[in-house]
Amino acid sequence: MLISFQAASRHVSRRMAVPLVSQAVKFSVSTGAYSSVNADEVAKFAAASHEWWDPKGQFGMLHMMNPVRMKYIRDVFLKFSPAAGADLNVGGLARPLEGKKVLDVGCGGGLLSESLRRLGATVTGIDASSENVAMATHHASLDPMLQENLAYRSITVENLLQEVGASHFDMVCSLEVIEHVNNQDVFIQNCMDLVKPEGLAVFSTINRTPTSYLLTILMAEHVLRWVPPGTHNHSTYVTPSELESFVRAAERSPHHPANCSLDVVDTRGIAYLPLENKWQVLDSSTVASKFPFGGDLDMNYVMTVVKRPFKESDATPVETDAGAATEGLQRESLSGL
Repeated sequence: MLISFQAASRHVSRRMAVPLVSQAVKFSVSTGAYSSVNADEVAKFAAASHEWWDPKGQFGMLHMMNPVRMKYIRDVFLKFSPAAGADLNVGGLARPLEGKKVLDVGCGGGLLSESLRRLGATVTGIDASSENVAMATHHASLDPMLQENLAYRSITVENLLQEVGASHFDMVCSLEVIEHVNNQDVFIQNCMDLVKPEGLAVFSTINRTPTSYLLTILMAEHVLRWVPPGTHNHSTYVTPSELESFVRAAERSPHHPANCSLDVVDTRGIAYLPLENKWQVLDSSTVASKFPFGGDLDMNYVMTVVKRPFKESDATPVETDAGAATEGLQRESLSGL
């Protein structure tokens, strides 16, 4: 494996010497903006839509990852949302997102959307694939608890922005999606435009490193066959610095409020631990002992952004003490998501 890793490292290092550029631009007449839709990627996931809720199918790793990423979403909401304390009085620890409007961009079969709804959120899940939306809608219809405040639509994020307008959602999530879209910078801008002031956006994707090439393509696709070959394209992976630069650029959007900044408040690695057969959010204290393949951000990672209003008096961001008020809640675990 070491020889394979070294060979992959040399191969990927040569590719990484060239800065990542956007894929071929596709102009969307309906939105007047660059389209995020990669037709090949949409078709690929549409063809596999029947497997979304099969924990032993090609989306099995997402099933295993979902409780971990849901705990992360709940934790960052409690820490960084100014309204977190008040929301706990409404929904309690079990439903901290009670009454919040949350958008799941690239919802697929609804794994994340259903979990967000169970935390109390009013959820809109969108996907460019009508087949994915049909599967998500069908699965939600099987649970009486999901009959209200959960809606799916086959629509792009840019078309939704045009329809509902900016600053519409308390939280926007797009997990394991960015690497599958065109015009990634514009995609992030559209997601951020939909976030209300004081709202959050949570993104997760795969870092473009030799480690990710080795594990997500050589091993996961060609050796272990966890997912079909061609599921991933290493050149479309996004580094944390690139993703943060997309967020910074979104401040120049015509829809961005002049009195707000976009602050990256948290970036963590997420890794699959084969010896323990589970996913875990990594930090500097756990990466060396549990993920010996590289640094904590060398593979999957998750990033949280806050759209933070300035104080009128000095035009500096308003700080929130919601994190201090809920510090003890960060270690709570999720179940049933």
